[in-house]
Amino acid sequence: MHRGFTLIELLIVIAIGAILATIAAPSLRDTLNNMQQSSALGLVISDLNQARGEAIKRNLRVLMCVRNAAGTDCSAGTDWRVGWLVCGESAVANQCALSTADNPNPVIVRPALATNLTFGATDAVPAAIAVIRFNPNSSQGAGGGAATLTLAGTWSGATARTVVVQGSGNISKQ
Repeated sequence: MHRGFTLIELLIVIAIGAILATIAAPSLRDTLNNMQQSSALGLVISDLNQARGEAIKRNLRVLMCVRNAAGTDCSAGTDWRVGWLVCGESAVANQCALSTADNPNPVIVRPALATNLTFGATDAVPAAIAVIRFNPNSSQGAGGGAATLTLAGTWSGATARTVVVQGSGNISKQ
């Protein structure tokens, strides 16, 4: 007696598997996109907290800003999607101080985000901003106003997620 599968049985199993994969693929893609967005949001919040802590620790103003192409200083641009950095501020506003043995600069350099994510910052006016500044007393140095960072996805059904940095320096996710 021979045991095994016939060709027809094998084709039916493959067809059922293909149908199930077709049904599951969009859901899996959305899940992966949402996880990617959540991960990027976590990095933003972590870096903001790091910048605030560095301002207190170093007793100087610390910036979180849109990075330049080299990742060594702040850029004048307002597209946060290209990446950002955290650094101690120099005597020149919105520029990173030179690195020293005691104060390495920049502290954090983040690469560009995935192309399916959008990321921008606005202040209370709202106008696009390129720099969020923390003072040594942990307050946010944008004239007392709040800065809002918005991270969104370009896929269908994506929800925008925001982080607000109050003038007091308090960081909250909404």
